[in-house]
Amino acid sequence: MIQEIHSFKKEIDNIPVPYDKLDAIITKTVQATEAGKRTKMRKKMAYAVGAAAVACGLLFGSAALSPAMASIVSKIPVIGSVFSQYGDSGLKRVSENGLTSAVGITKVSGGDSLTINEVFYDGTRLSIGYSLETEKPMGKAYSMLRTGLTVNGKVKGFSGSEKQTELTPTYRTGILEIDPPTDLPDQFKLGLTFQAEDSKQWEFSIPISAQADTKLATIDHKQQAGGIDLAVPEITTGPAGIRLTYNAVSSETNDLVNYISFIAVDETGHELGNHSGGAQSWISGGKRYSTGTQLFDPPSAGTKTLTFTPHLSFPSMGGGVAIDQDGTETPIEFTPHQASEKIKFDSFTVTLP
Repeated sequence: MIQEIHSFKKEIDNIPVPYDKLDAIITKTVQATEAGKRTKMRKKMAYAVGAAAVACGLLFGSAALSPAMASIVSKIPVIGSVFSQYGDSGLKRVSENGLTSAVGITKVSGGDSLTINEVFYDGTRLSIGYSLETEKPMGKAYSMLRTGLTVNGKVKGFSGSEKQTELTPTYRTGILEIDPPTDLPDQFKLGLTFQAEDSKQWEFSIPISAQADTKLATIDHKQQAGGIDLAVPEITTGPAGIRLTYNAVSSETNDLVNYISFIAVDETGHELGNHSGGAQSWISGGKRYSTGTQLFDPPSAGTKTLTFTPHLSFPSMGGGVAIDQDGTETPIEFTPHQASEKIKFDSFTVTLP
C-alpha cells in the first residue's frame, strides 16, 4: 500500500503545471463571479463561494506540485500581506503582529482594477498596500501612479514615495508611503486618488485609525553649518520605525535646506534602513525655511542609543506637485542639483525612550 501511495505521488509530481495559464484561469473565475452582481443574493453568494473554492483548489493544488508556485502564491495579497513582501522591516513587523488594518476595497477604471489591501498609521508613518490588475500588460504607463490626498474632505499637500513589484505582466502590488502631516488627527477619513499616465483613475475613501503604541522623545538639538541653522526638536518611536523631525533656516538664495537628510547608527555600528521622508520649504522675510521628517527602520531589541548624522543628499530623479489654496495641482519637474560647496554637520546621540 505504501508503495502504491509513493507511486501515485510520483505521478502527481510529474504532472506539468501550466503556470502561464493559471492567472487567466483565476481571472476568468473571478470575472464570472462579478458578472452575476444583479442576481439574487443567494445566487450571488453561491457563485462567490464556488469561485473561491475553485481558486483555492487551483492555488493549493499547484503549490503542492511546485515549490516555485508556492513562492508565487505566497505573494498574492488575498493570501499574504502586501506589507510582508518588501524589504521594510518596520512594515513586516507590524504585519506579522496583526497591527495593520485590512481594507479590501476594489475600484475599476476602464476594465483595470485597483485594490487597497491594507493600511497602517501610527503617527510615524502612513503606509498603504495595494494591488493592480489590468486587462493588458501594463508597461510604463503604470510604473508611477500620480496620487492625490484629502483628509476629511480637505486637500492635503504631502510628500511620499511608491514601490511596486511585478508578479505578472498584468498584476502588480505596491506600497504608497505618505509622510504624515503633523496635524493629522488620530482618526480621519482618507480620500485617495490614483491616476495612471493613460488617464485611468481610481478613487477611494478609507477610514483611518492610529495605532497607540508610539513614544515621543524631546531632543532640542541645534547646530549651524554652511549658513544653515539646523534644529532637531524630537523623534517618535513606534512598532513600524522611528520618525525624526527637523527644521532648517538659511538665506533666501541658499536652497540646500531642501536636501537635508540623516543617517542613523546604533551603538553596535549598525546603520538603520531609511525608507521615506519629506520636506516642505518656503521663503519669508528674506530667509528660506524648511521643515521635514525622516523615517528609519525600528532598531533591534535592546538598543538604547542612536547616533544621527545630518548630511546633504541630492536625488538623481523625482518630481512633485504644488498645491495652491484652492486645491489646484501643478506638476513640478525634476531638475538635478549641483552643489557648489561641501557642508559637514556634526553627529549627535539620542537616548531612546
